Amino acid sequence: PASPRPALARSVARPNRGAPYHERVAATLIAQLEAGTAPWQQTWAPGALHLPRNPVSGTRYRGANALWLAMQGRGDPRWMTYEQARRSGAQVRHGERGTQVQFWKLRERMPVQDERGQPIRDAEGNPVYRTIQLDRPKVFTAVVFNAEQIDGLPPLEVTSPAPDRHARAEAVLSASGADIRHDQADRTFY
Repeated sequence: PASPRPALARSVARPNRGAPYHERVAATLIAQLEAGTAPWQQTWAPGALHLPRNPVSGTRYRGANALWLAMQGRGDPRWMTYEQARRSGAQVRHGERGTQVQFWKLRERMPVQDERGQPIRDAEGNPVYRTIQLDRPKVFTAVVFNAEQIDGLPPLEVTSPAPDRHARAEAVLSASGADIRHDQADRTFY
């Protein structure tokens, strides 16, 4: 059976769409907490808890964006822009409203140039770059759509991610004799 959280989360009052991003996130979070539908609460549907991610770029949303997208009450963790859906051969349904996210750029890659302003190249002929810290962060916004709002995407494959492996850590765990399992996604213990 489907989790009750998506229906509850969408029924919570939303702040004005024209309000600043941080105010919308805070107001929605407060309303969900008051309604008992906070996005981090376990829904008790095995395999249902997955962090928001972009299936096109392969990246997971982090920070406020991860929280904000989880607060939208969708059962599918996949989020992408209209253009990413189109390039994937899918189509956002007519009339669907996207969800705004923000990205902060704190560093920038700049090509290294010689005294004549020409790009410096490495041994393979590729331009050499250096990363500089920006004095002021650059803020970018994007509108993303959930896979539930998009036609033509393959169904969500629910799998448990393989745990990260590190040889030394694995040796310590193996020598401990502990019974370690990575298949308890629907249980509340470690």
